[in-house]
Order: sequence, then C-alpha cells, then structure tokens
Amino acid sequence: MTAPRVSFLDIAQTLAAYLALPVALLYPFGFVALFAQFTNYFRLDFYTAWYAASLVNRVIVLGQGAAILAAALIGSVLLCGIVAQMFLWHDYSGVSSRFVHGRRLGAKLAFVFVLTLLLYVSYTRLVIAGRIFGPVIFGSKPTECQEEALRHQLNLWPDSLVPAFIFAAGGLWGGWLMYGAYRRYRQSVSVNEGLGPVVDHRLRGTLRLLVRGITQGWILPGLMAAYAFGIAASLMFAWYTPAFTPLLTYGDTPEHQGTQEPSHNRLLSHADGSWHFLHRKKIEGEREYRVVSLADGEAKFVRVRPHRETAFRVAPFPWSKDAVTRVTEPCK
Repeated sequence: MTAPRVSFLDIAQTLAAYLALPVALLYPFGFVALFAQFTNYFRLDFYTAWYAASLVNRVIVLGQGAAILAAALIGSVLLCGIVAQMFLWHDYSGVSSRFVHGRRLGAKLAFVFVLTLLLYVSYTRLVIAGRIFGPVIFGSKPTECQEEALRHQLNLWPDSLVPAFIFAAGGLWGGWLMYGAYRRYRQSVSVNEGLGPVVDHRLRGTLRLLVRGITQGWILPGLMAAYAFGIAASLMFAWYTPAFTPLLTYGDTPEHQGTQEPSHNRLLSHADGSWHFLHRKKIEGEREYRVVSLADGEAKFVRVRPHRETAFRVAPFPWSKDAVTRVTEPCK
C-alpha cells in the first residue's frame, strides 16, 4: 500500500485552510500590534493608544500585521508538521529498546527546539531592522545612555527570547497534537483497511502530512494550537517592539532648515487634509506623548524624515564586547 497522490483539489483545500486565517487576521492583528506598541513604548493610556492606532494608514497597519504575524503563523504550522512527522517516523523506526527510542527522539526534539529559537530570534531582528545586512543579526554599538538604549533597541532578553520560547513550545505541543490526532484517525479506519504496510502511516514528507491532515479532517487540534501559540508569540513580540515611526517637523524652524536635530514628533498619517502625529513634551523630566492633528493650512513646511539608521535598532548580544550594559552609562 502506497500513499495516494495529492490532487490539485487537495492542494487548493490545503492552501485555503492554512492561509484563510492569516489573511483574515492581518488588519486586526496589525491594529492590535500598533496599539500594544503605543501603550508600551509611548506610555499612552488605553483610549489614547486606541485612537492613535485608528489614525494610522490602513496600508501601514496591514504591513505591520504581515511583517509580524504572517510568517509566524506559516512557520508555526510547518514546525508542528515537522514535529508530528518525527513522532510518526519513530513509531515505525524498528528500535526495540524504549530507552534508546526515547533518547533519540528527545535529542531530535531538543535540536529542533534550539534551532527554532535561533531562527525566531534572527527573524525578530530582521523584522525590526527592515532589511538584511550584517549588523542586523549582531547588532550595533549603542550611542545613547543605558536606559535609552534599552528602550530604543530590540534586546535579546526579553524582547526576542520570550516570544521565541512561546513559539517553539507551541510548535512542539501542536506537533504532538497532530501526531495523536493522526494515530486516532488511523485506528478508526484500520478495521476497513487492515494493518497493511506502514508506508502510509509516515506519509513520506511533512507537506504531504499537512495536506492529508486537511483532506482527511484530523489536523484541526494541532492546527488550532499552532495558530494560538503563533498569535501569542507575535503579540508578545509586538509588545516588546520599539515603535519606529517617521519623524515629522513643520513650520519655518531651525529643525526644518537642517541646522538643528529634528523634533520627536512621530507621524501617524496624513488623511482628510490633516497631519496626525504624536507630539512629545517633557514634563518634570518625564516624556509625555500627545496626539496632535493639524490641517494642511495650519502646518507650513511639513517634512517627514526617517526615524534613525536601521543598524541601531538592534542591540548587540549580551556576551559581545558592545553589549549595552558594558559600553553605556546610566542616564542622568
């Protein structure tokens, strides 16, 4: 008995099942991600953060959702499929000793867990920088005092590792659920099919297993676990992500003329004939951001500038010579 071929209809059903939820969640998640960043990074209260997120351009919101969520959800499903495939292969590996069997499987699962952590941490650093080049992975030497550097840069702990642990743990658990659901499915049809050879049990590949899971209807528990942990990891990542929005200057000021550093106004959007931005004020040494809207007639000489160089958005690793705690002094 060999595994049946995968038809075009099977592939279409699989793509619809796996992509429908990520696509539907892009805008809602992007909105919630911005809300989390405005709350944590700018310290806005609930209602102000919600209003500020509602002012952001829809394309930007979709891009935020796609960058943080889409890849995580697709990766979580693939990770669950790989883990489930590992359990299935070990079921029919022919190893008689349970101790040897368990140790081999445990070693492989540990390797997959560590590799997933490394890949997810690298993914978070690439997302923050917005491009792929050397300093993104290893980070750049901070140029600010310690508290400001920790706030403005993506750090290994907790910014990257906490969501990475959630993502990896969800992949292992979801894979176990997929494996258990497939075993129960095989047991339910074994009366009609007989025991037969074991080729079909292993399904000859992770992608084939994911396709069969949809067409045979047994993959739902693992799929829901994968999506749940992927969303949870993405939300945690969004919470820790520094809010890098473009800077905005307006009026005939030294800032606009280039003789002074740009202000810390953060652009939200330009819509309905108005500029919407967050204006920073220092009150008794503490920063406070307020939502400001200016009509086109009120805002003269508006200029939008990039926030800062992408290389400085990623903090060096704690064990490197340029670690934030080694090369910076506490802020005064």
